[in-house]
Amino acid sequence: MKTSFSQTGHTVGAALSWARGELARAAVESPQLTAELLLGNTLGWDRARLLTHPEAPLPEDKGSRFAALVERRCAGEPLEYITGEQEFFGLSFLVSPAVLIPRPETEILVEKALTLAHDSGAKSLRFVDVGTGSGCIAVSVARECRQSQVWAVDISPAALAVARRNAARHGVADRVHFVCADMLESFRPGQVSDFILSNPPYVACADIPDLPREVRDHEPRLALFGGKSGLAACARLAAQAWRHLAPGGFLLMEIGEGQSEAVSRILREAGFAVEPAVPDLRGIPRCMIGMIGVGPRQA
Repeated sequence: MKTSFSQTGHTVGAALSWARGELARAAVESPQLTAELLLGNTLGWDRARLLTHPEAPLPEDKGSRFAALVERRCAGEPLEYITGEQEFFGLSFLVSPAVLIPRPETEILVEKALTLAHDSGAKSLRFVDVGTGSGCIAVSVARECRQSQVWAVDISPAALAVARRNAARHGVADRVHFVCADMLESFRPGQVSDFILSNPPYVACADIPDLPREVRDHEPRLALFGGKSGLAACARLAAQAWRHLAPGGFLLMEIGEGQSEAVSRILREAGFAVEPAVPDLRGIPRCMIGMIGVGPRQA
């Protein structure tokens, strides 16, 4: 879609009004808020300044850039990729098309992991974040568990580059170790951790046509699709994780709607004791938890 916008003589208020109309015609959700965020990104202003200075003139070069951003959003590109940032667990994370956009549902996994870590009473723990993407899980855990070590694993070098920047941005680069690998395949036999955390790809191939265009056409497929049933990555990770968790250790995985019974079965077959799934704010089971028993282990 092409937008037309003459920058000469425009004010901030006029630019917002124009953008709101363009975004609404393109059926973009929350067109007013989106317009404000895009213009704020263009000018380096917060929303309060935008809304209290509608009469401020819009420089021509800024108007051109703003129009280009509006065009990208109208064409379906996610707002987070356009602005390059997304908030997660109270922190601002850099994002790019190389990584999945962090979502509020994944915060549930972080919250549960931190609760279990606190309840363990241990000061220094070992966490592995499989499929780290932007690093939102690994960095959030490292920020909260300041004496612990975190390994952030991803098969994508481009994703790991984003995660490294986020670790440095939030002051935990010294305790987050980055591994380019397919799940846990690079970990040695006997190399164990206390927690393995993952938001694995869990969208079934049959569900692809039903996804919003922002997700379907722009987010990395490697991080989204879990094969025909959506459970292929969950099954692989459960089988690998059992061998790399210490006694009493936990595997936490984010899952999709309607997958809790199947993932529970996968975890039990892999040797885990399974705790009740943690629901999201809509009551949908969203985080599955498997625990390694503290008794002797069978290979």
